[in-house]
Amino acid sequence: MRSLKIIVIFFGFACLSVSGCMSFSPMPDPSRFFTLTPLPRSEESRARDANSPNGLLVGVGPIRFPAYLDQEQMVTRISQNRLDISENDRWAEPLEENFTRVLSQNLGMLLEGVRIIRYPWQTSQRPTCRIEMEVLQFEPIAGQKVELLARWAVIDSRNKVPLVLKESRLARQTNGKSTERSVAALSETLGDLSREIADTILVGFRPKEG
Repeated sequence: MRSLKIIVIFFGFACLSVSGCMSFSPMPDPSRFFTLTPLPRSEESRARDANSPNGLLVGVGPIRFPAYLDQEQMVTRISQNRLDISENDRWAEPLEENFTRVLSQNLGMLLEGVRIIRYPWQTSQRPTCRIEMEVLQFEPIAGQKVELLARWAVIDSRNKVPLVLKESRLARQTNGKSTERSVAALSETLGDLSREIADTILVGFRPKEG
């Protein structure tokens, strides 16, 4: 009988030990990280055909984002007044920095012969023009589409006069409810905005004929 009690006690300690090991074992991190991507390299052919103003120095920034997007977690708009913040899907870098970097890459691709610098730039660098922007919305909408809403200006640094003041609302279908498809569609809207800005710069700084 005594030996039976010893076996029962030993078995109980063994179970506690196993359960304890299971409790303290590291859990896998479910986080997934995403980043915006620039336009495909095929856009360079568009730049070669354009009459780009050589020697132009374009400053990108500052670009401001709303506070609800200034976080690691990805945000989805469920309705006009409701947002969903993901626990596992995150941006690989601050969204404002990612957005500015990709916009700069896109403009460098679309405007051949034009130098692009990002805000803040050194005092020794004086952009010919600069792009200022306030992003009002940049998120998936209920898993069906994404939307980019931004107010932006291209400012001639020589006289500090805006060449254009504009509000752009751009949307793309996600063709699926996955986060990866949503981020790809967000990259496409940023590409569309990049083309609008590049066209504005081409018109405003086109070399004078004659």
